[in-house]
Amino acid sequence: MELEEKYDINFSFNHTFFEAILLKNDLNCESLSSCLNQIESVVPVRFETKDTLNYMVTPRRNTVSFKILEQDTDEPISAVIYQINNSKRINIDAINDVFTLKNVFPLDSIHLHSGFHETISIQANDLQKAGVLKFHKQQFHLNGILLTSYLTEGIDARISDHGLQINTESLGLLAGETDGDIYNVLNNIPGIHSPSGKSGNLNFRGNTYDQNLIQIDAIPIYHSGHFLGAISPYNASVINTIEVQRNMLPAKFGGRVGGLIDMRTSNKIVDSTQYEIALNSLFIGATVKTKLIEDKLSLIAAVRTSYPGFKSPKLQAISELIFQGSRLESVADQINSSDDFDFGFLDMNANLNYKINDKHTATLSFINIQNDLSAEIKSNDNSNETDFRDLELDNWGITGEWRADFSKKWSTELRFSTSNMHLFSVSQGFVLDQRNSLQQYDNTITDTRLITEANFKPNSNLLFEAGYTLTKHSLISKAVEQETSIDSRRDQKATIHSSYVSLEKNWNDQLIVNFGFRNNYYSPTHRLYINPRFSASFAISKKTYFKTSLGRSNQFIQKKFTNDFDDFNITNQLWYLPNKEISTLIGTQAMIGAVYDNTKWLIDIELYNKKTNNITNKIEDLHGSLKSVGANVFVKKRWKNLETWVSYALSKTETNFNSISTDAFFDQEHLFNITTLLNIEKWKFALTWSYFSGMPVIYPDENDTTSIDAIYTDRFDPLHQLDFSSSYTFYNTTNRLKTVIGLSILNLYNQDNTVNIFQNTSESTYRKTSKFAPNLQVNFFF
Repeated sequence: MELEEKYDINFSFNHTFFEAILLKNDLNCESLSSCLNQIESVVPVRFETKDTLNYMVTPRRNTVSFKILEQDTDEPISAVIYQINNSKRINIDAINDVFTLKNVFPLDSIHLHSGFHETISIQANDLQKAGVLKFHKQQFHLNGILLTSYLTEGIDARISDHGLQINTESLGLLAGETDGDIYNVLNNIPGIHSPSGKSGNLNFRGNTYDQNLIQIDAIPIYHSGHFLGAISPYNASVINTIEVQRNMLPAKFGGRVGGLIDMRTSNKIVDSTQYEIALNSLFIGATVKTKLIEDKLSLIAAVRTSYPGFKSPKLQAISELIFQGSRLESVADQINSSDDFDFGFLDMNANLNYKINDKHTATLSFINIQNDLSAEIKSNDNSNETDFRDLELDNWGITGEWRADFSKKWSTELRFSTSNMHLFSVSQGFVLDQRNSLQQYDNTITDTRLITEANFKPNSNLLFEAGYTLTKHSLISKAVEQETSIDSRRDQKATIHSSYVSLEKNWNDQLIVNFGFRNNYYSPTHRLYINPRFSASFAISKKTYFKTSLGRSNQFIQKKFTNDFDDFNITNQLWYLPNKEISTLIGTQAMIGAVYDNTKWLIDIELYNKKTNNITNKIEDLHGSLKSVGANVFVKKRWKNLETWVSYALSKTETNFNSISTDAFFDQEHLFNITTLLNIEKWKFALTWSYFSGMPVIYPDENDTTSIDAIYTDRFDPLHQLDFSSSYTFYNTTNRLKTVIGLSILNLYNQDNTVNIFQNTSESTYRKTSKFAPNLQVNFFF
């Protein structure tokens, strides 16, 4: 700056606050003090110094008060959502018809939102001068209505197809995590729950997690995540949007009978280089977003890895959770603190975005997920006896995508993806140098897909979609068990041809209907499956909607059903394709519900009925069904800086084998959550208390409980816990550095929660959920 050179001084300030300031270079001043006084008279800033050599430039903030009237009636608006620049949206109520915003920089852009009115964007100093604003009614389009901030900022609900969309860049804080863990976000959604306490084992209204379609950039995922489902393997810093569906999937999605988690990385061409570093007590991560060719080509790359040889309180809690009932249970608290017991993970993402021209774009996405366990356990009874356990997971995938927008009406997409998941497990025991046991499993899944889609939208009220997917599955499983003399190999291959067509029609912005078919041809059995799907939403008013959906779906690649949450047992992780012993899963779903939203209150109620036929019981290879019926109730109240919601699920989930119906081992009749979110300037707080019904007691052999202290009869005791999170955000005033510090605590009062009994040992013990687990997180953005 000119003044810095002339008077040999230094100015420090936050560039982001002053990007909108334009100061003419015509100052007529004879001294430094007069120059600074002139600047303060024309620009809303202050100059502060302690030594007359270094000056801090800070914005001068004011309080802005104003009224808002409706244009047609001149009636005052009592509640709005405001947003300053690109910051978080916040609800605010008028007091005596007057809105008040404190600590506002006069050059800030203020965006004011109210349901079914056109958004007002105005500079803060102009807002102060105006005093009174008028909202104009916006044109109402049912298929474009979003219930913004459904749970928290960044999670919206669509009226058109009843799905949820998550924007990770604006995602608000939720209790239990501070790093935007995808699993934790999903666990907060009504109708989605992890009964085992491992956040990755998500059930969607009775469907087990392996029955859900989980994919990132069209790459399917065949495992529950890091540390056997305890940590999300998806880096929120590179994932841009997540589409979530709890009900019948839209016709464009297939291959599963449960819910949908469709993650997409950003396809935007970044215009500057940005860095992020994340550290917490579990891992360290780094992300870079940079342009390679101006307005043409950009790269996003990220990596996260656990710390070698480091144990934190949360890592110990995770270790004790996932190794229950195994030979590692006795040393679970020694994870990564002993040379004989290490467990680590790594995940990597890369994304190239290329803008060919105004109508054509191309992207290339890559993901790699790795887990590695190595353990050595010495026998307490015999110092010469040692057991070894190694577990490796390597999952990689790559997708190439081309998109063409030929016009405002026509668009097409072509995607090719290939992925591979390799799971290797070996357990062996030695007495001195002599092996006395060996169990080795080697499982590989290769998935290759060609996906084509076309969309035609002749007008705003009509949308046609059609597409075709070619899927090739290849499964290889090897098993060696020394004690039972097993040495086997299973090879399976299958090709699936899937096509869909759907129609979305909007009638007078009062009724919107989605109707389509998803058809699957399974080559090994030469069988065609035709699946109709339907959803509809009806607007009673601009605040109240009815909704319904129903349809059928198929799942070919699948797991066998087992009465345990034991993910450490590798045989529970094996996937199968339909053959003479295993049938194609056929799922049916139906839902009816209603939504009321008036800015301050949000009420969402859904009643559902789901059934999955042809599930295979792992123990006896029996075919049966899984049925769930229930209701979800969600009520949310908004204040200026405070949000509170209550969710309640009433459900009944049953299995039926050999015409005998029993409660599913994970059935919980009542799920209750109450959450409070508080935002105070740079501070955020989240608190959730949860109460769950106890699950059914299922003994390994109901006729022999002599090896178990059988204190339970019908169901376990109810489960409950308190989760907490807080974060603080601050900027370095001398540069663009932004820092977020967060603390999260799972199971704050360390409740002892029992979920079931181990099914794979005669000396069964009770499986518990996670104990007290704190985590400290720091993120740097620059």
